Amino acid sequence: MVYKCPFDISVICKVLGLSYDKFYRWFKECLTDFSTQSGQEKLHQYDIELVSNNGKKTIHIPIFRPEHFDSNMAIDEKHINGEFYTVITNARTGKTALLCSTIKASELKICLAKFDIKTLDKVEFFTLDLSPTFEKVVNENFPKAIQIADKFHVIKNGIEYLQAIRIRLKQQELKNQREEQTAHEIKYKESKNTKLIGPKMIISKTYHPKRLSNGETTPELLSRSRYLMVIDPNKWNEYQVKKAILLFENFPELKQAVDEINCFRNWYKPKPTEFEPFENERTLGNWIDLVENNETNEMKNFRNLVVNHEQRILNYHRHGNKTNAIAESVNAKIKEAIRKNNGSRDLDFFHFRLGMII
Repeated sequence: MVYKCPFDISVICKVLGLSYDKFYRWFKECLTDFSTQSGQEKLHQYDIELVSNNGKKTIHIPIFRPEHFDSNMAIDEKHINGEFYTVITNARTGKTALLCSTIKASELKICLAKFDIKTLDKVEFFTLDLSPTFEKVVNENFPKAIQIADKFHVIKNGIEYLQAIRIRLKQQELKNQREEQTAHEIKYKESKNTKLIGPKMIISKTYHPKRLSNGETTPELLSRSRYLMVIDPNKWNEYQVKKAILLFENFPELKQAVDEINCFRNWYKPKPTEFEPFENERTLGNWIDLVENNETNEMKNFRNLVVNHEQRILNYHRHGNKTNAIAESVNAKIKEAIRKNNGSRDLDFFHFRLGMII
């Protein structure tokens, strides 16, 4: 039963002083039942063959476990061997119910049709990211389930928009520096022109960009503030507070966006049990009205994202603060399995091992 553990084969080889290729081949063909007919049938018994105008396509379903369906499920995607897989996980136990090599709604519908209707009807809540594909999948196959937008994906989108503002400002500062350097070089050439009559200014040959009070240029300040955008302001240390003050003095547009995103993050924090039923809706509505006055395209885009998914975002507080955290932990296990299996190029055997691990 040792092959059910996601151990690193290369480590075993180093300990025993064996050739990796020989040990891997022995492990695959002798220690497990992967090479046997029953093992191959078990591995591919749920695979689906599709025929279209583009030719034949095989949807691999290495994990198919109806018994893991429950009232609270989570759906996410994972990249394996250059292809995207859909992972449906029990959000309470962390056990995988379905892993298939497609993220298309039409193909996922075919995969889910393999489950009994009673099994699918068990699902009351589905946590998912903001993908329109997964929204369509849940609407078509789990019409009774309440959809909850995953808190971490929503906040991640907000932080990505903050980073987009920071990068845009950095590029503008670099452009300003380039223009200043060009102007400086022209002035330097003019100062060395002997044909010009009158006093000449003493200008350094080398251009030196302006530096702030902490010794950094504005592009450097923006570059080194990347992680400042991610951390909650309440957790900033003394050094980060000083950097934030300097950053916001020079870029008030960024300060406004950071304040609005942090306001949204505070709204997402769990509320006490005596919290008024409609207070969440009112607070989120006030935030949407507040961001409407922001002129930056990035914040307009994030506001539009929140408005489009408002009800699914509100369901986070309405139905017990459910998140996609367990589905993300399954993704981490898959990533670890890929690393310890020295990649997933031998896809069939990787699927075989993965079915034993998760």
